[in-house]
Amino acid sequence: MTAYLPLEDQIRVLFDVVRHPEGRPYTLQEVSEQIDVSLATISQMRSGRIKNPQLHTLRELCRFFDVPLHYFETRTVEACYAVSQANRPPIPPIAHQIAVRAARLSPAAQQDVLVLIRWVQAAEAQQHRDPGRSPLPHLEAFDEQG
Repeated sequence: MTAYLPLEDQIRVLFDVVRHPEGRPYTLQEVSEQIDVSLATISQMRSGRIKNPQLHTLRELCRFFDVPLHYFETRTVEACYAVSQANRPPIPPIAHQIAVRAARLSPAAQQDVLVLIRWVQAAEAQQHRDPGRSPLPHLEAFDEQG
């Protein structure tokens, strides 16, 4: 019988898949502050020093990362990704198209695109708070260029 995937690999996938609202990975400190598990315990699990945590610890991680407890029964990294994505909404086609196009850009250009996305998110949030504010301009001329 194939052994379970090491705990540190399972934890790494969770930090890779579930992102902070800013789009970056959560820090160990941020996770620890939101659950009933110490920073030291999470750090030791992630580094492989803790290989057999308490059930309470696993449940708290499952709650934070929104995965079922059977996530920790996975045997491959691919299974980790599949289980962790099961409760997440599918990526809309337009977001997939953005990702595919951005993947072809240089790392510096990808960073620029991320800055633009954050700017649009901030502008939309501000417009939501102040509906009288003029909306973002639509860029139909660029849309025609494909």
